[in-house]
Amino acid sequence: LRDVVKDYVTDAGPFRALKEVSLQVDAGEFIAVVGRSGSGKSTLMNMITGIDRPTAGSLVVGGTNLANLSESRMAQWRGRTCGVIFQFFQLLPTLTVVENVMLPMDFAGLWSTKERYERAMHLLELVGLSPTFANRFPHEFSGGQRQRIGVARALALQPSFIVCDEAVSALDVSVQARLLDLMRNLVS
Repeated sequence: LRDVVKDYVTDAGPFRALKEVSLQVDAGEFIAVVGRSGSGKSTLMNMITGIDRPTAGSLVVGGTNLANLSESRMAQWRGRTCGVIFQFFQLLPTLTVVENVMLPMDFAGLWSTKERYERAMHLLELVGLSPTFANRFPHEFSGGQRQRIGVARALALQPSFIVCDEAVSALDVSVQARLLDLMRNLVS
């Protein structure tokens, strides 16, 4: 990011959420952006993942200038390039755990159904969930387990990078530590 600005138009007038933010993250880096509520962390994440566009400045991710992408190309780029882990899991309650992990692969049309299933099962094991849990529904799991499912889903398309938006803030301290260790191991 180079001098990225993000302004929102509100009833009270314009609001600047990001003010000339510059940031470089190299391959293999594990970084955290910290700040108080309302400081622009989620807005920054939305810029990096192409969910939102900057008002000014330039944004290049993995050699791709995001300003040059149409909305449909941005959606394709996002699906193939970045994984997102949300604070409140964003799992679909009517899908089983394995179906939630397979969903990005289904949308992207990657691999056969059998390969998707096998990959999803492997990812669930990778994040420490037993294969016996695969056909259960998200509401049957604790917050920490649901976040692990979210991590597995974020890894489904072998993304170049993963962005977490307060992914551990709703979890107790011991579960936070385990998830952060998992993320560090994945980076390694």
